[in-house]
Amino acid sequence: MRALFLGLLLAITVIFPVFSDNHNSSLPQKVIDPNKAYRVAVEAVRDKKYTIAVEHFKILAEQSQYDAQYNLALLLKQGLGIPQNYPEALKWTWLAHLGGVKKAQGLADMLLDLVPEKRQDKTRNQVSDILIERIDSGDLNALTQFARFHLDVLVEPDYETAYSWYSVAAALKMPGGIRGREDVIEEVDPEKLVELQDKATEIFKNLTSPE
Repeated sequence: MRALFLGLLLAITVIFPVFSDNHNSSLPQKVIDPNKAYRVAVEAVRDKKYTIAVEHFKILAEQSQYDAQYNLALLLKQGLGIPQNYPEALKWTWLAHLGGVKKAQGLADMLLDLVPEKRQDKTRNQVSDILIERIDSGDLNALTQFARFHLDVLVEPDYETAYSWYSVAAALKMPGGIRGREDVIEEVDPEKLVELQDKATEIFKNLTSPE
């Protein structure tokens, strides 16, 4: 993916990836042209019209556009176009990380040093709620992300829950499902494996059964 380099503040250089075609897949019709919205946001940063940038990145971030989530987190951290808000920046950074934005992990590590532990827990709950809402609405891409949430975002990795969700993702042929399941199974107590498979089966039935 090509990248567009923009200066934000005090010679800080930030990468804003160009909006790729796959960003269109999960946007609802109310965002008529996501590519245009992203370009408007990038141009707004270039012109230091940060309020406009925040507005457009936020629309896209709320529709699970991972690059936009990362860029919104950067603006929130810097306090450009919106008051500084480290917990909110951390929320979007974690979501971007779970969505596959490689640079997000470094930003998350930085923000964890700025957000008190109790507030971190609240932010983790917010991320979990967003992922569950996406799954409940039929966005199956969130399955592997929710599994990974239990490995990368929680203070202590929850391999058992991650295994169950990766198993569901694998059954539904979601990218990363099989690999994730096989990676975590080594960390799961064999005595609990059947119980976790039962849990995965129940989740699978709930997701695939007609209403």
